[in-house]
Amino acid sequence: MPEVQEGRLKFGFPVGWQLAKYDDSTWYRQRMKSRLKGVDILAHDGGPTQWWIEVKDCEGYEPENRPRMSASDSPDVTQVRQWVEQQGLKPEVQVARRKPFIIDEVEEKLRDTLAALAVAEREADPELAVFYAVQAPSPALRVVLLLTWNQRDFKRLAARLQTRLERALAPYGIRGFVVNEQNPGDAGLHCRVTRSKT
Repeated sequence: MPEVQEGRLKFGFPVGWQLAKYDDSTWYRQRMKSRLKGVDILAHDGGPTQWWIEVKDCEGYEPENRPRMSASDSPDVTQVRQWVEQQGLKPEVQVARRKPFIIDEVEEKLRDTLAALAVAEREADPELAVFYAVQAPSPALRVVLLLTWNQRDFKRLAARLQTRLERALAPYGIRGFVVNEQNPGDAGLHCRVTRSKT
């Protein structure tokens, strides 16, 4: 069974799936890491679809991560931005959230991964060849945000994030899914997700 570990989560896939922990690949570490961000896991079952998985393990850290679940800036960020404008510093100073909205982060990682894999394909790098996204015929891409969160709140949060993810990915012609470790099959991912104890 092919497996890949991302943080405290282990993903076990059926025999025949091909996996890459993209941000640990030699290609990414040696060529792209200082320039581009990348999704966590690339998965392919040999068919016409690839799954690009971004893992956000927030279980037990929900309060610290709650600001990332909203596209709106906090009142503190808004207040600082207004102060910068009042001081006439807007042309020279940019105020940004420390942690972006999670959907913006997923979209940025998708764009960067697409760009990096296009370079890898152009240079015929063999390590990630099965995951080239611009080869003919192009594979169908599914971007999956696997978000671990308190089960009581997950369903409502996931529904809201799913709508935002679909909107963000529509220009790329890519389907997006928000799932957790309990329901990866909702995105067509036939894998088992387990949490390590340590």
